[in-house]
Amino acid sequence: MERGGCLLIIKIDLKNQELSYFLGDKKITNFKISSGVKSLATPRGTYKILNKIPVKLYKGVGYNYPNTKWNLRFSTSGLYIHGAYWHNKFGTPMSHGCINVSYENMESLYNMASTGDKIIVE
Repeated sequence: MERGGCLLIIKIDLKNQELSYFLGDKKITNFKISSGVKSLATPRGTYKILNKIPVKLYKGVGYNYPNTKWNLRFSTSGLYIHGAYWHNKFGTPMSHGCINVSYENMESLYNMASTGDKIIVE
């Protein structure tokens, strides 16, 4: 889809575990996501996409997810909106603070997004 100079706005609804994105006031789509679990909750706030990373390794205590596609970094503390191939429980908090998106939905969001686009986490 042609952006025509419009800013992409990504809205994340933590209560309903849903992500919607818009070009201007036109809604493109919405879908279920998985945000951070209670002990590692995704912080609310307004952010910008800091950079796009096509493939990334997520690794820590108890998890190792190599070759994770379509990563949009929105926090200097290392939070991302990214594809998640290791679960299919979208609609339920599952992450360590990142926003997990199914590969089916993440590819088109990643391709449309640009550095500087707005992210609102509510």
